[in-house]
Amino acid sequence: MKYTVMIRIGDHKKSKRAVFDSVQEAEAYFDKLCQRRTDYPATVILADKLFVRKRYRIDKNWTADRLLADEAI
Repeated sequence: MKYTVMIRIGDHKKSKRAVFDSVQEAEAYFDKLCQRRTDYPATVILADKLFVRKRYRIDKNWTADRLLADEAI
C-alpha cells in the first residue's frame, strides 16, 4: 500500500506531496513536517490509498487544536 504525506499552504489547492511504501517512513516524515512553524497557515495531511489518516495544522501563532477533524479542513 502507498502512503502519501502532503503539505498544503493556506487555502490553495496546490500541495507538495511525498509518497512512501512504508507506514513508518510516512509517519516519520509527517512528524518532521508537523514540527515546522510558519508565518502562514499550512496543513499537513497523511493519507493512504483511500482514507485520510491524520491532519495537522501548522503556523506560528495557531492556538486551537492542531490535530484536525475532517470538518475543520
